[in-house]
Order: sequence, then structure tokens, then C-alpha cells
Amino acid sequence: MEETLYTAGEIARIAGVSLRTIRFYDEKGLLKPVSYSEAGYRYYNQESLAILQRILMLKYLGFSLQRIEEVMASRNMELQLSEQKELLIQKKRKLEEIISSIELMENSREKDKCGFLIRLLNLLTEDEKIQEQYRTADNLEKRIRLHDYSTSPLGWMEWVYERLELKAGERVLELGCGTGLLWQENARRLPEGLRLTLTDRSEGMLEKARENLSPFRELLEAKGIRVEYRICDADSLVLERESHDCIVANHMLYHVKRREACIREIARGLKPGGRFLCSTIGDGHMRELHEIVEAFDARIEMPFRSITGGFRLENAMEQLRPHFTRIERMDQENDLIVDDIEAICDYVSSYPGNAACILEQRGEELRGLLRQRMDREGAIFIHKSAGIFRCRL
Repeated sequence: MEETLYTAGEIARIAGVSLRTIRFYDEKGLLKPVSYSEAGYRYYNQESLAILQRILMLKYLGFSLQRIEEVMASRNMELQLSEQKELLIQKKRKLEEIISSIELMENSREKDKCGFLIRLLNLLTEDEKIQEQYRTADNLEKRIRLHDYSTSPLGWMEWVYERLELKAGERVLELGCGTGLLWQENARRLPEGLRLTLTDRSEGMLEKARENLSPFRELLEAKGIRVEYRICDADSLVLERESHDCIVANHMLYHVKRREACIREIARGLKPGGRFLCSTIGDGHMRELHEIVEAFDARIEMPFRSITGGFRLENAMEQLRPHFTRIERMDQENDLIVDDIEAICDYVSSYPGNAACILEQRGEELRGLLRQRMDREGAIFIHKSAGIFRCRL
């Protein structure tokens, strides 16, 4: 059967876009004609319509032109219908929250409108606040400090490292390496000949990782260990097929919007017999601290509670199972017993959003509340729920 071809004008009318839009996507290399007439007219086919649909969907979902170009140029990164559906569901939920907040504000008393307005502003700027959180290492380091009060004999990074089961000469990739703490704390235990690639979407984080590992440069060189630092956004991940022995995603997959595509690419990038280790938290993680903050000032945003919900200990297995045949779940037995007021205040002020602003005004009140509780109980107990999934093909 002869293939149906469309002119640029016809494909523009079918899609409901302007001819100028089709020309623009052609100039950008996103939607190239499949052939030309003798007079130089551009022709497109059914596959061109599918490509245009993906471009328009990415645009609708808020992807920048640069991100659209990256996604469309990447191998095996076509946005499948199931992924499009999931992203649209996420957008729908956000829009429903925004509409609900507007309705509440419309029907509220004048004195209550300010609170609903603040909530609306927080919803509208949630993504920007998360990006700002990870622009530098400051907020992450504040949160890490609280975990110095752990009841576990092994620190988190040491506990995770032991489950990597690294061997000499392996090629290892960490997605979202942050400040490089996993490798900094275990530098002397690394096997010889390791090829380690640390990635993060934040240049500030990568700079901090370089700084933290710089004291171990001679040690790593003596062991023949090569470390590469690379900017990488897991939402547009592309890996060489069967290229890595071990891939690590430590407390970061819940930030990935295109998580199914990311996990699929990770599985594609593993060598036969390789392993993927991803950690996350559970539903009850830090509950006691969240309750203290809510009781103190309900205006303080705690967006991590919703942000992490997409990939937690309770729902991660079902997301991993389609891509791996063997999956082990390992939970760390650990809690926090904190007798340091400033460590708690620093942790709370590091929340994305308005926490730091509110504590500038009411920080002494929070300190007083914590002091009273510590005088009464000796320390503040905070339950941790965290674990890791070790996956094999």
C-alpha cells in the first residue's frame, strides 16, 4: 500500500497548529520532512504525526525547548503513551489542588484568605523551590546533620555501601550523587580499578562532591580508581547498553518525573549480572518531627511529604518489578534520639518553601517549645523508615 504523505500545510491543519510552527520545528531538527517534491515542497508521513504529537505533549507538560530537543534526540527516549498518561495525571492532581485552594479562598472569611493565598502561592512555585533546594549543598547538609543522632551502629552511607558489593575493576554509576557523601565516607574501602561516574543535575552539588573527594586523590590514584563527574538529569537519562556493573540511586528516584522511563533505561544500561540499588523512605519516616512542626505552625510547608510519595518503600516494588527479575528489599533498623535544639531547627529551616522565612520570625518560639520538651523527656525521639532495593536483571 502506498504511503500517505502530507504537505507542511496539511500536517499543520491536522494538528491544529500554524504553518510557522511546523517550519520552526523543522529548523530545530525536531520534525524533519521525510521527502521533498521536485518543486521543493516538504512532505511528512504518519510517523511525522506521531513525532509532532510527542513534541506538543512535551510542550503542554511544561518541558522547555532545550529539554524537548534532548528528549527527542535521545535513543529509546520516546515518550510512550503510558508515560504521557502518568505525567498528565500528575498535572491533573496539581491543577485540582490549585482549583481547590482558589475555591476555599473564594468562600473563606476575610481573615482566613491570607492563609489560603499562601497555600496557593506554594502550590504554584513547588517545582521552583525543589530546584532551588538542590542548587547548592547547604540545605542537604543541614538535613544530613540531624542524622548524626542515629541509633544505628552503622551510618546510612556505610550501610548502603556494604550492600553495593563492589568488586575490583567494576564500572559504577551514581545518579543524583549530591555531595558525594557515599564515596567520601567509604573512600578507603573502595576496591582497586573502580571506574566511578558521579552524576547530578546540579553543578553546585557536583562541585561539592569534587571538593569532598579531593583529600582522597592520592589514595584513589594509588588504587587505580578513576572518578568522573558529569551533569545528568535522570528525567532524560540515556546510557550505553550493558555498560555498567552497578548503578546507584540513593534517595532520589522520587524526584524523577519520568520514573518509568528512567528505570527502564537503568535496566538497559546494566551488564548481565549487574545490579541496581535504589534507596527511599517509608510512610512513617520522620513522623514525630512532622507532627511537632505542624503543631507549632501549620503554615510551614513540608512538601517532601508529598514529593516522596511517588516512590516509597510501600510502592517501589511494583515499579521495579517490570524491569528486574530479582529484587531484594532491605530496611535499616534505625531511629533518631536528638538532644540538640539547633540541629532540629536547622533541619526544619532547610525545608523547601516558607519554613526559613517563618523561622526568622518565630525561631525563638520553636526553640522554647523544643527546650520544654527536652527538659521533660531528655531528648526527642524521631522514627526513621528507610531502606534499599537491590535489583538484578
